[in-house]
Amino acid sequence: MKVVMVTFSGDQTGKIGELRGHLEARGAEVLRFDTDRFPCEAQAWFRQDGGREELHLRYDGHDFRLEPGDAIWYRRARWAERLPPSLPRPLRHGCVLESEALLRGMLAAAPCFVMDPPDLVRERGHKPAQQRLARELGLLTPRTLMTNDPAQAREFIASCPDGAIAKMLSAFAVRDAEGDEQVVFTTSLRDEHLAKLDGLRLAPMVFQEQIRKRLELRITVVGSRMFTAAVDSQKVTGAEVDWRERGVTLLPAWTPYELPADVARALERYMELVGMQYSAIDMLVEPDGRHVFLEANPAGECFWLEYYPPHFPLAAAIADVLVGAPGARRAVRS
Repeated sequence: MKVVMVTFSGDQTGKIGELRGHLEARGAEVLRFDTDRFPCEAQAWFRQDGGREELHLRYDGHDFRLEPGDAIWYRRARWAERLPPSLPRPLRHGCVLESEALLRGMLAAAPCFVMDPPDLVRERGHKPAQQRLARELGLLTPRTLMTNDPAQAREFIASCPDGAIAKMLSAFAVRDAEGDEQVVFTTSLRDEHLAKLDGLRLAPMVFQEQIRKRLELRITVVGSRMFTAAVDSQKVTGAEVDWRERGVTLLPAWTPYELPADVARALERYMELVGMQYSAIDMLVEPDGRHVFLEANPAGECFWLEYYPPHFPLAAAIADVLVGAPGARRAVRS
């Protein structure tokens, strides 16, 4: 069989190479397709001619015609980012839209297994829908407000006796004047933030009650397998609100964790209903032991949990799902 790994050229984690090794050891022929190098350095075509239909990808000297027994791993996309810098902005914009439209459309029309289709990844990333489904399945969720209304935000924040936090609806980074990436972390709201709430008229935000944490959990779902790791972020100064602010410091501190049976069953059901093979789910454990669902990242990062403790075999698990090893793929809602 053939497996296409869809990502971008700046995705340099060594685990992609390791995944290739696992796939080739299972008898697959592997093509890495970097979306930023399309259309200038890669070609793709979808062709219907009479009773014949073909879907081809060509990159780095390899030409793949995808067939029903093949598989696609959609990890990351930077659609047409390497277009010539000399292109006028309106023309560049159109080239990006057309390039994305073709590649997304081809992935949607692929005759083979896709883990997971980019349109589904986008749809399942919607935070309001995630929280509604989690609550319907019996999972605890924080008191939450997502809004661009300053009055609603002030009222909600005032109603949180232990304080409130703010975070973004989408994952993005801001670049400073030097072009360096500044990640937007979850923020505990203070008086100086409350004075700036009129800025919501320019963009909405997420507000949640501040929850006391005993542990933070990252549950990585790969097909039918679930890998749960825990970290005590409260032991590290600066990580109390968002562990990612001290993520490098905490790398060796993650440990395996066993979810309560009812929480594990609810997450299994969640994955079945969203129809996906992969997700990186964030939860909190309160001091009294209650487990609180925060969000599910349909294409969230996971490989640090293989590089570092607990050294989960994630690349091997992904390979098993892609090649269709017995029992590896999750049964999902059609």
